[in-house]
Amino acid sequence: MTMSATIPATKAARQALIAKLIETEGIGSQGDLALRLEAEGISVTQATLSRDLVEVRAVKVRDAHGRMVYTTQAAMEES
Repeated sequence: MTMSATIPATKAARQALIAKLIETEGIGSQGDLALRLEAEGISVTQATLSRDLVEVRAVKVRDAHGRMVYTTQAAMEES
């Protein structure tokens, strides 16, 4: 598998991956999310990540274990 296969080519693709990760993996911080994105072959600055979280309408909520984690408004509306 080549690196280009895992790197979203567009901002929209990167944001879709961010939304998927925070909705499914219990991401608790921007640092955790940045590490997770790096594991997918995507390197972003903290400023870009912060803007992306705003644009995907990410919010922090308590999970079933009482930890603060990111989710999206869309995921909250579905549940």
